[in-house]
Amino acid sequence: MSVAVTVAALLLSMPVQAGKPEISRFVVPFDLGPIVGCGDFEVWTSGLERDTLKLWFDADGNPVRLQVQILITESKYYNNLDPDNKFVSQGKNGVGENITLDLEVVGVDPDFGFLIFGDRHESGAPFRLTLPGIGHVLLHVGTWFYDASEDVLVHKGPDFVLAEGETAPALCEALQ
Repeated sequence: MSVAVTVAALLLSMPVQAGKPEISRFVVPFDLGPIVGCGDFEVWTSGLERDTLKLWFDADGNPVRLQVQILITESKYYNNLDPDNKFVSQGKNGVGENITLDLEVVGVDPDFGFLIFGDRHESGAPFRLTLPGIGHVLLHVGTWFYDASEDVLVHKGPDFVLAEGETAPALCEALQ
């Protein structure tokens, strides 16, 4: 949601220049809520992300493409019943993978200024929490395409991997 509000603000404040994208960067806190159920408690995650928005315009000044790059710079995985004492965190050197969203802009809502999107391409791996002998806890890979003619998302490649296999029990054990 913060990306949509920021894009709307960018549309109203940017000088329009065809061919060269307008670029905006900002840091956003996030709290994703539960990612793993561990019986009596849940593992939640929160942190900071650094977002870069690039918005391209055509020769008439209409937005035609938006690229959003999200870099998770800090993350904390915690026991929701005792978040101050039972957590695992990785700072700027341990998280850093990108997710990139490429969105075709097909119009602008005339009442609110929000962009209307067509085809969408999404790729990357935004989270990397390494537990000894386990590896990634939350990983996103693969590519999603939005087929506007069918109004469906089409997926190519691997899907979300959310604390699969031995990872979920290891994370629960680490935060017990």
